[in-house]
Amino acid sequence: MPTITAVDLYNFTQCGHRVYLDEHGDPALKGEVSTFVQLLWEKGLQTEREYIERLGYDTVEDLQAFSTREAATKTLALMSRGARLIYQGVLISGDMVGRPDMLIRQDDGSSNFGAWYYEPVDIKAGKGADERDGKRTKFKEHYAFQVLFYHDLVTVIQGTSPRHCRIVNVDGEFEEFDRADFQVSYAAALAEVRRLVAGEESSEPVLGSHCQQCAWFKKCKRWVDDTRDPTGLFFIGSQKFALKEAGLRTVDDIAVMNVPDYLEPPKKIPRMGEKSLVRMKRRAQVVLAGRPEIRPGYSFPNVATEIYFDIEDDPTQDTTYLFGMWIRRGGGEGAFEYILAQRPEDEKEACLRFWDFVAAQDDCVFYVYSHKERSSLRRLMEKYGLAEDVFERYVAREFDLYQDLVVEFSDWPTYSYGIKQIAKQTGFSWRDTDPGGANSIAWYNDYLGAADPAVRARVLRRILEYNEDDCRAMAHIVDWFRGRAG
Repeated sequence: MPTITAVDLYNFTQCGHRVYLDEHGDPALKGEVSTFVQLLWEKGLQTEREYIERLGYDTVEDLQAFSTREAATKTLALMSRGARLIYQGVLISGDMVGRPDMLIRQDDGSSNFGAWYYEPVDIKAGKGADERDGKRTKFKEHYAFQVLFYHDLVTVIQGTSPRHCRIVNVDGEFEEFDRADFQVSYAAALAEVRRLVAGEESSEPVLGSHCQQCAWFKKCKRWVDDTRDPTGLFFIGSQKFALKEAGLRTVDDIAVMNVPDYLEPPKKIPRMGEKSLVRMKRRAQVVLAGRPEIRPGYSFPNVATEIYFDIEDDPTQDTTYLFGMWIRRGGGEGAFEYILAQRPEDEKEACLRFWDFVAAQDDCVFYVYSHKERSSLRRLMEKYGLAEDVFERYVAREFDLYQDLVVEFSDWPTYSYGIKQIAKQTGFSWRDTDPGGANSIAWYNDYLGAADPAVRARVLRRILEYNEDDCRAMAHIVDWFRGRAG
């Protein structure tokens, strides 16, 4: 009988088709796990061990080394005995198998085992909810689903439902959420996962830039190309299912659709108006033609200094480790400058140096390729109490090439408008054979862990060259658009 795990619930929040492929896909078509994903696994184990050590329990029952079945038997014995803390225990009920990071004995209630019960708690390398612009975001669904899955298991096994739904976050703090906020969506997700794991449904790929870290990416990309699936177009996503219900099953269908037909019943597509459909049709035609379409109306700031700016963050350590800039002054060729946090504890010093750099700039523009830089700088400002007027000075001079140029004034024959896709289509190439922000994070961790100075220097050079190429790619895109301005 196929089994369902908490990992299946986590993966389902990212992509339902992955759940199906992990159970039924041909292993020969599965690629290698990325270095970044491997890093997340390693960091996750490290974070768990460090937290367990900080708890200070005299005895921690560690079942990590045991197989699923062995650990399940030992877990039940330990729960019956009233062990204080069980690490990597296993809970099994029917087709559900869970391995929470911790099972913590609580003494404010009773269970089948006696005058105590157990609460499952996962240790996460992030926060359940973040602060954005002074407001707390909704608790992360993928974290909540995993905890609720463990709750269902432990409730059946001990006959008592735990009082709290909690994780331990990256700061080592308990973070709670309300089960009622996720009860309906969790139940629906669990039912869908059951069907996918059983093979009763297969779902379909929903191609997007986030897919590139998945081991099934190449298989799904091939399927999208071969079937002419709508997610071969930029910014379609799960909306493709509504398109298909309306009869727009391929890129070719979308390229020739009569837009008014899809604005009224029976073909009306939810949450899509005329402007969106016209744009989608144009993008389909661009994909079929195989060349970009550039629209007039864009312009660039006329300034003395152009700064092509790219930040590298490491979410596994909550650290911004590199401020990279390709700077062209007075129309010159340009040069790469950077500010590096050689260790995570050097982050504040690096931020202060960047703040000083921004304060010294006047007639300039900061070109970026997403909202990430602004969000990262705001977070750093709040974290270290940095001068807000300098941040606002930066914001006033920021130009987002992704949103305010590429998306607004062009369409491209590709499913993603990320910088790697667009720059390559304009003739730019990266020096690294496997460039990517996720890989840079893994390299930074290699840099921190290397004892040999020669190895550290080699890894650092790779990080800096990749960041420099990201900055130069933005300059290349600007020059490419300038050459086509009316």
